Amino acid sequence: MTEIRTNRAKHNLADGGVVTIVTAPQSPDVIEYFGQFGFDGAWIETEHGPVDFKDIPDMTRACDIWGITSVVRVNQNVEGDIYRTLDVGAQAVVVPHVNTAEEARRVVHAAKFYPLGLRGNFTGRQGIGVQDYANKANDETMVI
Repeated sequence: MTEIRTNRAKHNLADGGVVTIVTAPQSPDVIEYFGQFGFDGAWIETEHGPVDFKDIPDMTRACDIWGITSVVRVNQNVEGDIYRTLDVGAQAVVVPHVNTAEEARRVVHAAKFYPLGLRGNFTGRQGIGVQDYANKANDETMVI
């Protein structure tokens, strides 16, 4: 049975550690190159940068090669953008424009599976062959 990939950044933070995230010109090749230098994660910018949704899967795969956390800032606070970004491989989502407690609850509902949220029951490559994927994904997904 396959296991879900550990969210290195989330676990380092939970252990009281410092997390280093690389941000650079956005491409899978650049992420793959920087992975060798020991960063905990890579920042994938879709709010202000040139990255389109179709680019996210390959960029998160580049993170997977080195076991670094893929941190994607989505371009807007829209539930579908949040869960789709996680479905295509992101381990963490940064959601802009969260201004109220209700908006924060909606973000969590989009990012987490039941009972923590209302994310639809689907998986991309992160969950293929993973037993009890929804609960494990809830443990490993970071929402910022």
